[in-house]
Amino acid sequence: MLEKPEAKNKTDVPQQGGHDTVRGRHFRQSVARGLSGRLLVLTVIFVMIAEVLIFVPSVANFRNVWLQNHLDTAEAASIVYLDESDIMLSPQAQKYLLKATQSLQVSIREGAVNRLMASGPAPGPVTERITLGTMQPMNTLRSALSTLLFGGDRVYHVSGPMKSGDAVIELVQMDSYLRDAMLNYARNILLISLVISLITAGLVFLALYWLIVRPIIRISSNMDAFSRHPEEAALVYRPTGRKDEIGIAEARLSSLQKDLQATLRQKQHLAELGLAVSKINHDLRNILASAYLFSDRLTGVADPTVQRLAPKLVRTIDRAVEYTRSVLAYGKAVERAPDLQDHSLHALVEEVGETLSVEKSAHIEWRNLVPQQLQLRCDRENLFRAILNLCRNSVQAMESLPQDGRSLSLEVTAAEAPEGTSIRITDTGPGIPVEVRETLFNAFQSSAKAGGTGLGLAIAQELVRGHGGSIALEETGAGGSVFRIDLPAGGNPAATQDR
Repeated sequence: MLEKPEAKNKTDVPQQGGHDTVRGRHFRQSVARGLSGRLLVLTVIFVMIAEVLIFVPSVANFRNVWLQNHLDTAEAASIVYLDESDIMLSPQAQKYLLKATQSLQVSIREGAVNRLMASGPAPGPVTERITLGTMQPMNTLRSALSTLLFGGDRVYHVSGPMKSGDAVIELVQMDSYLRDAMLNYARNILLISLVISLITAGLVFLALYWLIVRPIIRISSNMDAFSRHPEEAALVYRPTGRKDEIGIAEARLSSLQKDLQATLRQKQHLAELGLAVSKINHDLRNILASAYLFSDRLTGVADPTVQRLAPKLVRTIDRAVEYTRSVLAYGKAVERAPDLQDHSLHALVEEVGETLSVEKSAHIEWRNLVPQQLQLRCDRENLFRAILNLCRNSVQAMESLPQDGRSLSLEVTAAEAPEGTSIRITDTGPGIPVEVRETLFNAFQSSAKAGGTGLGLAIAQELVRGHGGSIALEETGAGGSVFRIDLPAGGNPAATQDR
């Protein structure tokens, strides 16, 4: 018998009052070391990787814009002096222009003529010449990275076409100013990228937490609580009605838990039933012992009818006593190993018919078509019980039909083959309903009438399997049903151990 669960610790089952506390704890745990935390970190990393991929082109573009702005400043300052033959500015003007353009030298080149506008301290050797508008993208990226990583004390020459004429404006600059501007820009870009990545990661995290992680936490919490107390109906998962994959998982989990609870209830019922049957059989065995003594005395009565029926009554009581003894001996629904001997199958089926003669109505015709010479190696009592259960089920099904004059019959046939013997029980009853065919041989599933136990076919199947054989519903319909029992040649009781 299944034991009832012990008194539960209140903390094992989530209570409604502490729902917010439980949710907060799960949230903190998920962020700290669960999927949520990993998701948050990965999102930040991936956004930063994306920002890095656009960082270098952005810095290179900033360098070009910075250089072009200084060229434009120099061009604007030079327009006033372009009509003069000598455009060299005054020392004060040169100082202002060099400071505005952060240059060491400013000049204008028209064709082969190069005119110096302003000049400061003598520059060192020029390490790089930059021509805006003509550099290839990869060269621009490489030059920008070189300045950013290794610049600071180098001198470069930059030139670009003037927007106000056909001349070219040229600057000679120390790269320290450019590098400082690029570093400041890179720092700002990195800070902005970090803020964007955190905001993006937070939004993605909240969306995925709400859509995926939170339902998974809810499902896992329910599975943990249900695994501890599967008998609690309140712990059956309630699906949220979602139509996506998580919704499907929720529905499957709820269905699984309901089926498991139904199975547990059935197991509990069977365990209690087993104990009750054992108690009943204990008292029934004593009653049958008294009945056996009374029936034994009947054999001394001279009446012909009594002399004919008394041996059958004694054998029937013997079987009942043996059944009750086996129940008490094993304490559960496990049949004893078959005792295989050679028996006449025709005589065995004939005895089944005689036993049924006191149960079936007169309008049901019984036919034993088993060849009289057919010998079968079997356990006579077990095979008798299997065939009797099948035939009794057929009789009960036919007796449920209205007596409208239709012909009702029950016949048993058998045929031998090299691989074994096939026994068929054929009736003209109402057939087996479609909805019970899949569970036909399950215990408590196929009762043919109100008040039936639904054990007849389950017992028959176990007894036949004990012989190493099989039992199946061969055909059924409105005209009746055919059950087939296949037994191996020579018997094979060891087959039950392989199942």
